[in-house]
Amino acid sequence: MTDADLISYKQDGFVILRDVINKDLIMDVRSYAAEFLKCDVAPSSIIEAMGKLEDREKTFFYEFCSRMGQVPPILRIAMMPEIFNRISEITSFKNIHIMNSGVFFNKEEVKRLQYHWHQEQAYYPNAEEVITLWYPWLTPVNAQNGTMVMARGGHKKIFENERENVVGGLTQMRIQDDDLGEFEKVHCDLNIGDAVLFTFMSPHKTGHNQSGAPRTTIITRYSNEVGKFNNGWKPNK
Repeated sequence: MTDADLISYKQDGFVILRDVINKDLIMDVRSYAAEFLKCDVAPSSIIEAMGKLEDREKTFFYEFCSRMGQVPPILRIAMMPEIFNRISEITSFKNIHIMNSGVFFNKEEVKRLQYHWHQEQAYYPNAEEVITLWYPWLTPVNAQNGTMVMARGGHKKIFENERENVVGGLTQMRIQDDDLGEFEKVHCDLNIGDAVLFTFMSPHKTGHNQSGAPRTTIITRYSNEVGKFNNGWKPNK
């Protein structure tokens, strides 16, 4: 990691890495998704198939998002030296474990899959640190299509949160908007190949998707041996 990247990470709680992910591996991820969904490998076809699956079979949709996190190209991306070495520098852990990976889906009318302001720390209270890798794999992400929004510098404190169980959706550990008023809000505008790394202390949320088309991203979480035993997001039954 460059000195500038490390300074940004420490000051902001996150860092945007440009053109860091091998695009051939991204193409391989798409191939797996197309095979699972029985559709064409084109991004528009995969997005359409994901939308139909989410609408018809929500349990199968969750299984698809989870299963995709285990396909070889996503694991190879997670282990790329350009990424893994940066995480080693950030954490100084002797051993780093991949906790989980999965696919996120932001369709504006599907509120149960959208996160409000939160810190990952609330989901992993026993972990020393959890680093998240977040990146697009079908289309670029930006403010228009609901990219992730970070509260710059908010990682320096723990915020009070309110647990909210969403039936069939994501458990919310919600931070009130007013508590983050002093912090600059940064939309993670990323092209294919770009990624974000952020600490589990960094407040973030799902952006408002105004594009009329779903956007989808991939996450991988890393921690030490203790942190790896905590579970990530799961839909509430």
